[in-house]
Amino acid sequence: MTTEIEAKEVTVGKLYSPDFIFKIPIYQRPLSWEKDNFDQLFEDIFDAMNSNEKQYFLGSIILQEHEHEKNKYYLVDGQQRISALAILMAVIRDSTSNPRLKQKLTSYLYQEEDEFNEIPAEMRIIPWEDLKDMFKKYIYEPEGIQKFMTDFEHKLIKYNDTQDPQYHLYEAISVFIEKLEKKLNEPNDLERFVKYLLKEVYLVYIKTSTFTSAFRLFNVLNSRGLPLNTSDLLKSENIGEITDESMRLQYAEIWRDIENNLGRDELENVIAFIRTIQIKEKAKLSIYEEYRREIFERGRLKKGTEFIDYVKEIADIYTDKILEGRIILGDTGKENEYKNIITLLRRFVPFSDWIPPLIAFYHKFRADEHLRDFILKLEKKVMLEWVSGFSSTERITSLNRMIKLIDGENEPQKVVDDLLFYKGKERFKGRPPRMLDFSNKNQIESNLIDRLDDSQFYSLYGGKLTKYILLRIDMKYWELENFTGYPGTITVEHILPQTPSKDSEWVEIFSEEERMEWTNKLGNLVLLSGRKNSKAQNYDFNKKKDAYFKEKSTPFRITQIIENEDKWTLEELKTRHLKLLNDAKGIFLNY
Repeated sequence: MTTEIEAKEVTVGKLYSPDFIFKIPIYQRPLSWEKDNFDQLFEDIFDAMNSNEKQYFLGSIILQEHEHEKNKYYLVDGQQRISALAILMAVIRDSTSNPRLKQKLTSYLYQEEDEFNEIPAEMRIIPWEDLKDMFKKYIYEPEGIQKFMTDFEHKLIKYNDTQDPQYHLYEAISVFIEKLEKKLNEPNDLERFVKYLLKEVYLVYIKTSTFTSAFRLFNVLNSRGLPLNTSDLLKSENIGEITDESMRLQYAEIWRDIENNLGRDELENVIAFIRTIQIKEKAKLSIYEEYRREIFERGRLKKGTEFIDYVKEIADIYTDKILEGRIILGDTGKENEYKNIITLLRRFVPFSDWIPPLIAFYHKFRADEHLRDFILKLEKKVMLEWVSGFSSTERITSLNRMIKLIDGENEPQKVVDDLLFYKGKERFKGRPPRMLDFSNKNQIESNLIDRLDDSQFYSLYGGKLTKYILLRIDMKYWELENFTGYPGTITVEHILPQTPSKDSEWVEIFSEEERMEWTNKLGNLVLLSGRKNSKAQNYDFNKKKDAYFKEKSTPFRITQIIENEDKWTLEELKTRHLKLLNDAKGIFLNY
C-alpha cells in the first residue's frame, strides 16, 4: 500500500469496473440528495452529450485505500454523486430491452465472483448501513427498480419523512424514470447515452492510504468550496482524529445518533451554541474557523473523543431542557411554567442568544430546582433588553456576560441572584456596550412602559414582541397545574378594526384621531387560535364576538374576558390597556 497521495482523471466506466469497490464509511452523511440534485445530474450529462462535448467533468472524489483488500476504497467524499450514478444505471438497466446492455450494466453495478482471479461477488458500492438492504434488493438486482416502485406505492417501504434516505432513494428513481421516458425515448437513445456516460463523463479521484490524510484532504476541499455545513466539517475532523478503528466507528455512530435525533439544522445550532459557551464573545470569523483557532488550538476542547462526548452532552441538554422543555420538580405548575416560557422564547423571540447561558448553567450545575428560577430571571433580562432597543451586539455581549458569571461561580443560587446585576470585568476598546442598570427600577419600568404604550405596538419587531407579551400575560390568568400550553397557529386580532367601513358603528364610536392613537395599542389586541377570518375583521363588536370568540372557542383567557363586555368604546379600551400594562409590569419587573 502506497503512502503517497495520487490524483488521477478517470471515466465513469473505469470507476464501475473491477478496479474499484467503494465502501461508504459510517461517519459519512446519509443519502441526502433531493429531487433537484438528481434532476440536475441527469440534465448536465444529457446536455453535454447533445452539445457534443468531448468530455464532461463531474468533479472530484476522495478515496482512502482499504487496509487489507486490493481495489477496495473508502469513499471519503463524493458518495452522493457515485451513488446517484449507480441508481441511474440501475434504472437504465431495467428500462432497456437490449439484453447485452442489461447484462453489461448489471456487471458494472455488481461484481460477479471470479474464482480463478480470487475476486469475490460484491456490491460495487457498499452503501450506508440504513440503505444496504435496499440497494441489494432493488438497485443491484435486475428488475429491482420496478419492484421498488411497486413496493413504495403499496407503502411497503417505510420512511419517516421527506428527509429520510429511503425517500431520497424514491426521489432518485422517480426522477431518472421520468427523464428516460421524456428524453431518451427514441431507438438507440439509451445506448448512446450509456456510451457517453461511461466513456466521456469523467471525475478526478484523489487517493491516499491513510485515514488522517484522507480527512485532511476532505477538510481542505470542503472548507474552501463550502458545500458542507460546519457540523459536517467538525464531524470529519474529529472522527479523523481517532486512530483506533473500533473507537472511530463507535464515535461515528454516536455522531450519527446525535444528528438523527436532532436533525441537521438543530445540530448546526448546537455547534454554534458550543462556540458561544466556549469563547463567550461575538463571532469574528466563520464558526468553523473559530473552532479551529479559538477552541482547538487554544486547548479549550480537545479534538476527537473529548469533543464528540462534549457535543453529545450539550445536545442532550438542548433536547431535554429547551426543545422539550422538561424539568422535574415534583410541582406540575412550576414544571408547566418552565416549559411554556421556554416554548414562548423559542417561538416568538427572533434571536437565540439566550440559549447558550441556559445550557451553560445546566451543564455546570445539573440542578432542575434552580433552572426554573434561572429562566424566570433570564426571561426578564431578555425581554427588558429587547424592549429597551438593544442592538444585536449589545444583546450578545450582555448575554455572553452571563456565561462568564456562570463560569466564575460555584453556587447556582448565587448565579440566579446576581444574574440581572452582574456587570463583569471586561475592558473594551472605545465606548463600552450599553448595559441596563437593573437596580434603577424606575428607569427599567419607564423603558418597558414606553414600549408597551407605543401607539404602533402591534407591528413592533414584526409582531413577535406583541404576540410574546400577550401570551405571557395570558399565562398569568391560568392555573398552571392544568395548563397544557399554546399549540398550533396563533394570531393577533384587533377589536377596534384597522380599516372599519364608513357605515360601521366603529366610525361613530371612535373619532379618526382616537382610531389612529388606539387601534394598534396593546389594550385593543386579543389572541385567536387558527388563522384569522379576514371577512370578520371589520365586523361590529357583537357580531365580531360571535364570529371569533364563540365559534372558535378561543383557548386564550386574555380573549375570553372580552366576551363579558357589552360594548367596546374608548373607555373599555383604556381600562383594558391599563390592566394589561400592570399585568406586564407584574411579570417583568418582579425581581
